[in-house]
Amino acid sequence: MRDVRRFAPESSGPHGRRPLARASYLFALVFGSLATGLVAFGLSSGPPPGFTQAPGESTCTECHDSFGEETNRGPGELTLEHPARYEPGQIVTILVRLEHVGQRRWGFQLTALTTDTSEPAGELLVLDPRHTQRVQGPTGRPYIEHTQEGTFAGQRDQAQWTIAWRAPDQDLGPITFYATGNAADGDGTRLGDWIYSTESTIVPPSYPTVTLRFPRGGETFRPKQPIVIHWEASPNATSFDVLFFPRAGALPLTIASGLPAKAHSLLWILPDISTESARLAVLAFNDVGFALAESKPFRIVAAPHGQPGDVNGDGRLDGRDLQLLLRILSGKAHPTPMADVNGDGAINFQDALQLFERLWEQRLR
Repeated sequence: MRDVRRFAPESSGPHGRRPLARASYLFALVFGSLATGLVAFGLSSGPPPGFTQAPGESTCTECHDSFGEETNRGPGELTLEHPARYEPGQIVTILVRLEHVGQRRWGFQLTALTTDTSEPAGELLVLDPRHTQRVQGPTGRPYIEHTQEGTFAGQRDQAQWTIAWRAPDQDLGPITFYATGNAADGDGTRLGDWIYSTESTIVPPSYPTVTLRFPRGGETFRPKQPIVIHWEASPNATSFDVLFFPRAGALPLTIASGLPAKAHSLLWILPDISTESARLAVLAFNDVGFALAESKPFRIVAAPHGQPGDVNGDGRLDGRDLQLLLRILSGKAHPTPMADVNGDGAINFQDALQLFERLWEQRLR
C-alpha cells in the first residue's frame, strides 16, 4: 500500500502548515487586499503626469475606459474659463468646471504649452492647496491637478477648481491650456467613470480673438436645414474663414473664406448628410497671426420615423420609455432618436416632463 504521509506538510501549527508557509499566505492575503484597494480607490490623490491630451500625451481613458477610448462621449462637459488675452507677466485666473448629472466624484489635470512648439509656457500657480496641487512630469512639463480632498467625494452633478497662471515675461504667441477631467460615479473603482477633455487658447494683445456663438455643439439639425452661424471677434481681426468638419477625424470643408472684418454671421444650408459628430470652426486673421474657435460636435440626422416619446422603440408609450429617458438624462444610457420628445433638438428634463404628461393623459382616457 502506498504511503501517502510523506506527501503531507510537516505540521507546526493548528492546521498542519509550516510557519513560513502560513506567513506567506497571510502576507499574500493582506497585500492582495491592499493592492485591490489601491486599484479600486483609483488615483483620487491625483493622476500621474501626462494625461491632458496635449501633444504627445494620452488621456485618463487609458484606465477609465468603461465608455471607450475617446473622450467627451457622455452628456457632460469640461470647460475652462479665462480671459481671451494675456499681458507678459500677468497673473490670469482659470476656472476649471466639470459637469455631468448624476456623477459624484471629480478630478482634472491641466498643463499650459505654447501653441506652436508645445513647450511649457508661463507658470501654473496653486490658489487652493486643499483642492489643487502642482506636479511635474518626467520631461519637466508642469501640471496642476486635484488633490484627494479636491475630488469632492459625494458631491453630485458638478465640480470646479480655481487655479492661476502667470504669463511668460515675453510675448510667446498663443498659449494653449490642455485639460482632461474625470466625472466618476464614486464607487471606488475605475468603472463607470466618464472622461472629458478640452483645450483653450489665450493670446497676446497683437493676436486676434474669436468666439463661436452658434452653433456651440450638442444641437440636432436636419439635412438641408438653414442655420445662421454667428461669432464674435476682437476689433483687430481683419478677415475670417468658416470651416465644416463632417465627422470626427474628417478633413475640413471650407464654407467661406476671406470674409471681411465686419462679418460676424453667415447663413448656411446644412449638407444633405447624416452624421453624429459634425463640427464648425471660425478662424480670425490679422497681420500677426490667427485664432480659432471651434464648436463641440453636433448632429445632422434625418427626421426619425416613429412616435416621439417611444424612447425604447417598441412601438408603444409606457413607463419603460420614461425609465429609459431618465437613464439617458443621468448619463447611464445612450440617447435614442425618440428621446427628444418635444422636438426642440435637445434632450433634457423638459422631454421627461412632456413624456410624463402624455403617459398621465393616456392613463386617464
